[in-house]
Amino acid sequence: MLLRLVPLGNVPSKMLEELSSELRDLVRMRCKILSPVTVPKEAFNQWRKQYDAEKILAILSNNPETRFIDASIPTLVVTNEDIYYKGLRFIFGLEEPLEGTLMVSLARLKPEFYDERPNPFRLTERVIKESMHEIGHYVGLDHCRHPWCIMSFSSSVNEIDKKRKEFCKDCNIKMAVKGVNLE
Repeated sequence: MLLRLVPLGNVPSKMLEELSSELRDLVRMRCKILSPVTVPKEAFNQWRKQYDAEKILAILSNNPETRFIDASIPTLVVTNEDIYYKGLRFIFGLEEPLEGTLMVSLARLKPEFYDERPNPFRLTERVIKESMHEIGHYVGLDHCRHPWCIMSFSSSVNEIDKKRKEFCKDCNIKMAVKGVNLE
């Protein structure tokens, strides 16, 4: 399966390359890294000091210059911006099934967001796990009851850190029933 990786704003190319490599190894997805796209200013909520993820994806899918969004090929948008969705305070990632678009924010995955020392290894691990989680939603999986499964819901980075970079047996069975093979 092909996955397009789109940096939204200033995302380190090394991060995208590592993500691409890991997704190829872990879930057999070939990744094509596209050119960076400018963060749409109109998606910024000045009161929250965050970007509305739903608005970002709507703007990108309706803009002729960013018409790369096509439901037949999944697109993972990666951004440094802090994002939220509807009534939630924040989100680490989002998947829009009708558009075939996934989004992951590095903002709250960074250790320095929590006044910890920068740790590129930990950040990369978190980004990989969150990306795999959104890919799981893309192929039709819901949240899982097993806390170590990549599909378990994470309300904090500590919960992301406890996950393994794999789908549990139950989730693998669900994917097999759907005819999806990611491992």
